[in-house]
Amino acid sequence: DVTYGWWVGNSVVTNRAGRFIGSHIGHTGLICFAAGGSTLWELARYNPEIPMGHQSSIFLAHLASLGLGFDEAGVWTGAGVATIAIFHLIFSAVYGTAGLAHSLLFDPDLKDGPIPTTKKFKLEWDNPDNLTFILGHHLIFFGVANIWFVEWARWHGIYDPAIGEIRTIFPGYGDFGMVYGHQFDFLTIDSLEEVMSGHAFLAFVQISGGAWHIATKQLGEYTEFKGKGLLSAEAVLSWSLAGIG
Repeated sequence: DVTYGWWVGNSVVTNRAGRFIGSHIGHTGLICFAAGGSTLWELARYNPEIPMGHQSSIFLAHLASLGLGFDEAGVWTGAGVATIAIFHLIFSAVYGTAGLAHSLLFDPDLKDGPIPTTKKFKLEWDNPDNLTFILGHHLIFFGVANIWFVEWARWHGIYDPAIGEIRTIFPGYGDFGMVYGHQFDFLTIDSLEEVMSGHAFLAFVQISGGAWHIATKQLGEYTEFKGKGLLSAEAVLSWSLAGIG
């Protein structure tokens, strides 16, 4: 029972939760395809004698910052980069198929989902407990992604521009006081230890917040605009994390 204009975000899928999920999965497939295809394109034209920045390299440079494509001596070899790109292309096909299935075959509103548990994730705009349940799961996924990044830097290592080498970084998960102290002077952060401590702090906050949203009920008075507000906050959070990454 929509009471707000068509220009409001997600209003067109108010009673089409399945279509909403399908469009998001399809967007993920497009992103994977672009990442895989562009990585192969850059790799095929890469000249090791010219800096990556002078070759308009975006995807190779990002992989290099994660310590991928180098040998033990720190020399660029491109090892494993093509495999990562091909995996992205494969997953793009999987995501695209799933998106089409949700858009064309499955129930538009997930009342009769392909899997019984999908009914729990059916968007109900007038049900605050349903919205916070979905939001909580998304926050946990974000937190797990941050933990993965911190552990990758700890065990594999990432590129440190200060020394021009790949090194392992272990900031620890307990120095949250330092992270909190940087909330007003974050521009002064000048070490990867502090950066990774920030990601560990984000993981703690997101997983804790996700568990809170799943286990508890909606706080405060619920209004007709609260639903889109919750999902809009989630969208802002996800884009902010993408920018930080």
